[in-house]
Amino acid sequence: MSTSGSVPIPGGPADESPEKLGLFVRELARAAGELHLTRLEDPGEIREKGPKDLVTEVDLLSEDLLISRIQERYPNDSILSEEKGGEISSSGRTWFLDPVDGTANFARANPLFCACVAVAEGQKILHAAVAAPRLGDIYHASLGMGAFRETATGESYPLRVGSAETLEDSFVGADVSYKHGNNPAKNNILEVFKRCWQVRSIGSAGIRGAWLAAGYIDVSIGTRNTAWDYAPTALMVSEAGGRVTNLTGGPWTYDADGLIATNNDRLQEEVIKIVAGE
Repeated sequence: MSTSGSVPIPGGPADESPEKLGLFVRELARAAGELHLTRLEDPGEIREKGPKDLVTEVDLLSEDLLISRIQERYPNDSILSEEKGGEISSSGRTWFLDPVDGTANFARANPLFCACVAVAEGQKILHAAVAAPRLGDIYHASLGMGAFRETATGESYPLRVGSAETLEDSFVGADVSYKHGNNPAKNNILEVFKRCWQVRSIGSAGIRGAWLAAGYIDVSIGTRNTAWDYAPTALMVSEAGGRVTNLTGGPWTYDADGLIATNNDRLQEEVIKIVAGE
């Protein structure tokens, strides 16, 4: 599907262009981020939906906001969201939503949280945005049109991955818990940590991916099957010149068991081999 020019967007207003769809994605993420800020000191009820997996009242409010605006504008589109679930369309467009990514940070008023919004058709992620309201940034990308950081004052800067080519020169971003189970890939990630320059545990997959695209870190590793977290990373890093695969080096897909993203082919292969235990 074309992502430039004036080709109408199926399922949306008849005269809508890909640029307008991309703008709507950014507006959605921004609106959720603004909601986050109004409740930063009052996240409401906090509960565990799983071991050490938090959900706050603001997660649910933000999700309702995002879903209602999408359904109002694109009633035929499918939605897959972290808290309410949903489905991936087999023939049309799908929205991937993480209303508060980094909930554990948000619950403590730690500034490293964001809203993640992505829209895809088939396996092609068309547009994505990560709004980090406490940082004042919105990171966004459109397929074939590049990736950008937009500041609170409206300036826009293109994103480009960093220049590190080896793990020993790289900053690695990963949020991995070793408390439950014995996952070989997770165990091998410890070796990645040992061989890299420094580790960054950010607490937000969306920010981690955006920071890789911006060149602030060089490697991002995720070990969960959470497409709403990783879809923005997959598009932004690719548009910023980096590499994205699943944990074994194959194409990242919505049902992948994790994600590895890096600056370049050489670094990607080095990390993949270590995660595989080679």
